Order: sequence, then C-alpha cells, then structure tokens
Amino acid sequence: MSFLNYFVNPPGLKEYDPETFSQKMNEEGSKVVDVRTDGEYSRSRIEPSVHFPLRTLPGATEKLDKTGKILLVCATGHRSRAAASILLKEGFQDVSHLKGGMLAWRKYKKNTP
Repeated sequence: MSFLNYFVNPPGLKEYDPETFSQKMNEEGSKVVDVRTDGEYSRSRIEPSVHFPLRTLPGATEKLDKTGKILLVCATGHRSRAAASILLKEGFQDVSHLKGGMLAWRKYKKNTP
C-alpha cells in the first residue's frame, strides 16, 4: 500500500461529516467498519460496528458484503482512506468514510443533545 493512500481519497470514496455519517449508518444494508488498532477500538467505538484493524483488512474482505454500504472509521480519517483503497480495489461498490474520524465523531456527539 502506498503512503499516499492515507492522504488522498481514492476514486469512488464518499466522505461524510459526522451528522451525515450518523444518518447513513442507520440505513438498510449499512455496516460500520472500524479500522483502528485493538487498543483504540477497546477504549471507544461507534455502536454498532465491526472491527478489522487496517493491517488485517486485506485478509478479511471476504467477511464483508461487497453489495452492502461500508462506512469506514478510524481515529482521524487517514487509515479509513487507506482501507477504502483496499475495498474499492476488491470490488466493493458503496464505500464511504467518516471525515475527521473518531476525533470529529466525539466532538459531534459532545455537541449533539
């Protein structure tokens, strides 16, 4: 994987702010996939989500539905971009990520009644 995959949105990746991400995760066929480390995931996570650390994702794509809506999340948005590159190359059609990652999510949740 190229270092640039962490900073450049691959073609086909949708980017959502926390409010839109929250709406999308409740849509039929959506699955939140957290690509952070085990330690990060154990401290906090978006429920419901499944956990596939970025380093394990290439071997775990068969556990995800290629026709479903995949919503990726990491700490800041960089690893989720890299994960999107992997999934899009594997033929996933509907891939998005949380712009700003868990940092943006926590700020949003703190300011949302």
